[in-house]
Amino acid sequence: MVKNVRRFSLYLAWLVALVATIGSLFVSEILNIKPCVFCWYQRVFMFPLVIILGIAAYKNDAKIIPYIISFPIIGALIAIAQTLLSYLNLSSLVCGLDCTQGNIKLFGFFELSIVSIVAFIVIFVLLLLAKKKSIKS
Repeated sequence: MVKNVRRFSLYLAWLVALVATIGSLFVSEILNIKPCVFCWYQRVFMFPLVIILGIAAYKNDAKIIPYIISFPIIGALIAIAQTLLSYLNLSSLVCGLDCTQGNIKLFGFFELSIVSIVAFIVIFVLLLLAKKKSIKS
């Protein structure tokens, strides 16, 4: 199982970034929920991953990983800050929108910032697995 995940880790990382990007655009463009400042910064670090990881997966080239490994780290830190401010009821003071609204939850349970944290962490782990695969090759 781990060998298969490692084998397709670039493709899986691209897929996670693609789903996160499509989900983010769906929430803002279809559901008409304005993204806050934190959401925009998370998008800055997620959207380029779709293109970069797509090309890297297509070429099966893990040499790009040292250059993009900081993207999921920074994106996750921003999402963590958003989540902490949300739980402290301070997000409206910082970002101008109320990130704690009930309509900004996935399936009515998961806050989108937590989903974003998970997506960034999964991408980070998959990039590490892809890097280990390229070292062994």
